[in-house]
Amino acid sequence: MAGFPRAVSLAVFRVHIENGLSVAVGVGLTGLVVAPLGFQAVVAAGTGALCVSVSDRPDPLRQKLWIMGLAMLAACFFTSLSSFAQFSAPEFIAATAFTGFFSGLVSAYGRWALPFAMTCVLAFVFAMGQDFLGPAQATDHLLIYVCGTIIYTTYSLAMAWALDDRTRRLLLAEAMRAFADYLRAKATLYNPDAEGPAAFRALIDAHATLADRLQAARDSLFARRRRPLQLKRIDTLIALLDAFETVLSSDADSELLRRAPQRELMWRLNGFVLLMADEVENLTLALRSRHADTTPRRHAEEAAQLLKLLKAEQESSPRDPIVPAFVATVNKLVLADNYLMALARALDRATPPSNLAASLDLDLFQQNTPRGLIVLWRQLRYRAPAFRYAVRLAMAMTAGLALTLFLPRFAHANWVLLTIALIMRANYSVTSQRRWDRVTGTLIGCALAVLLLRFVPPAGLLLCIVLAVGTSHAYGMVKYRITAIGASVSSLLLLHMIDPGTQVQFFERIIDTLIGAGLSWAFSFLLPHWERNDLPRVVKALLEADAAFADAALRREHVWQRYRLARKKTLDAVAQLSGAIQRLADEPNTDRRALASLGELLGANYLLASDLSSMPVLAKLRAKDLDKAEADAAIAQVRQRVTQMLTPAGFHDEVQESPARDSLRDLHGNEAMEVLGRRLAHIEHSARKVARLAARPVIENV
Repeated sequence: MAGFPRAVSLAVFRVHIENGLSVAVGVGLTGLVVAPLGFQAVVAAGTGALCVSVSDRPDPLRQKLWIMGLAMLAACFFTSLSSFAQFSAPEFIAATAFTGFFSGLVSAYGRWALPFAMTCVLAFVFAMGQDFLGPAQATDHLLIYVCGTIIYTTYSLAMAWALDDRTRRLLLAEAMRAFADYLRAKATLYNPDAEGPAAFRALIDAHATLADRLQAARDSLFARRRRPLQLKRIDTLIALLDAFETVLSSDADSELLRRAPQRELMWRLNGFVLLMADEVENLTLALRSRHADTTPRRHAEEAAQLLKLLKAEQESSPRDPIVPAFVATVNKLVLADNYLMALARALDRATPPSNLAASLDLDLFQQNTPRGLIVLWRQLRYRAPAFRYAVRLAMAMTAGLALTLFLPRFAHANWVLLTIALIMRANYSVTSQRRWDRVTGTLIGCALAVLLLRFVPPAGLLLCIVLAVGTSHAYGMVKYRITAIGASVSSLLLLHMIDPGTQVQFFERIIDTLIGAGLSWAFSFLLPHWERNDLPRVVKALLEADAAFADAALRREHVWQRYRLARKKTLDAVAQLSGAIQRLADEPNTDRRALASLGELLGANYLLASDLSSMPVLAKLRAKDLDKAEADAAIAQVRQRVTQMLTPAGFHDEVQESPARDSLRDLHGNEAMEVLGRRLAHIEHSARKVARLAARPVIENV
């Protein structure tokens, strides 16, 4: 029970949970503001707030204003479009097609546009669910709806400004939590009883998640750097990145260690990394306070025991080629433990901010957000993925509407269209997963709604609706099945509040969901943009990033701005390939040989990134003992060969078969130059393997 409060704190101190809670409060407050106007006004204003709230995400403060402003305008536009077009069947069919096409086309703007697209669809669908007697009634509804969007948008911007520091702390905490998960996956790699390929794959998946969380933290923290507290947040994130890089560099010898017979030493590595993961989680909880109190803690005793065991192994097996790999790994992990102390110091309120933010051009590390109408214009071509997705979504929604017009007793247009829009995505893999999540989520949501109606009084049902809205929003980007459950509960309870005699809707919603899911699956094969079509571009971008990273990393003295940026781009490219492989695995007619080859390339590239990351660590640990002239000459030769191997223009050339890793056994020893020579040979070996795997015809023609 001692760990229960800590576990609860870790579970609730999450950015998506607090974001969902904020949305629930905002929607509830909007309803309270217009409550004196009657229940119908509450529904209209609450619907407006709900539509706009979909775009209310923890974005950087400087982006929040224009994102929420665009969401408010879009919600009002598509509500008016649906409200006034529904009096003419041809006009309404055209309006439905336009809504689907526009919602699909804006996906060209990237991740932030997905919630915005859902704002457009929700506004259109909710308005079509209203039975207006004429344009005058539609106008009255629209006016109250607009008031709801204004109230919520004002609330959202005010909360974003008031909770700006907390939001940035939450995003930083998410990055630290992902780092702790990465450390646990790494600890499993050192478990001699764990299955090697599965453990390595889990490590790469954890790395991909970490890369995503780090980018979200960069975008938020690097955007504001005027105040001392903002600079401290940046120092903390950079300390986290340094610790991550050091841990990553220790993977360079993981293939060799997995074959090591020294089980006790492997178990000690496993335990040491798990201690580091626990320490990172403790520091994550310190971010709950605006001014954290942290005590830097080094696992000195555990590190001493690890080094003692390593020394005994060196004395007993001085010629064992695996021992130098253990030495390098242990030294890096001990150094990473020291970086966790630096992370704790950066967090502590007593530590003043450094000048790191001023010494780096942080704008280069933020994700570029496409803007302007030119982005949409460039997508208006047949082969553009966004255009094909837009056509697919428009035709699916139009087909859904046509079906409900022919079978009005068995299908309801608003729910069918909503299901199609929520399920269908630009790639087949995500569409397939969301289809089943939507179906099962609707079934569970309907069952929960029945129970709530049976046991909860009317006043409590209003609270349940608000909480369901918040839950649905919170898990939209985390676990869509929970979102589907929350959306079903809120909509069905709202229908019951409007008309208590609509219990039959529960069963109709299930039928509507199945129809929408079936249509989304069928239209997934219309003008598809398969993941396999993008793989040559992804692999080429990966090699370009590798070559730039090798050029920046293979130095005795590093230009840190250039090195950090090259490292970021490489790790992002690895994460992008990892995601592409996961999506490709769900596509029909996928060549399993190609999938296995891509997995092998991903693993090899991850190890290359680890090897390159080890160069700055080696320089820190061995700088005083290196012969500068000889080291520079050796590094320059390897740098030239490696960058040549990895250039996209040359990676198709014939690449020599990679020597077995055991061929490095002559490079044992702990002298600085021998260590450098072994590491350079390792890097060249890894680069050659990556180039050879990338040049496989099975990958080129996937």
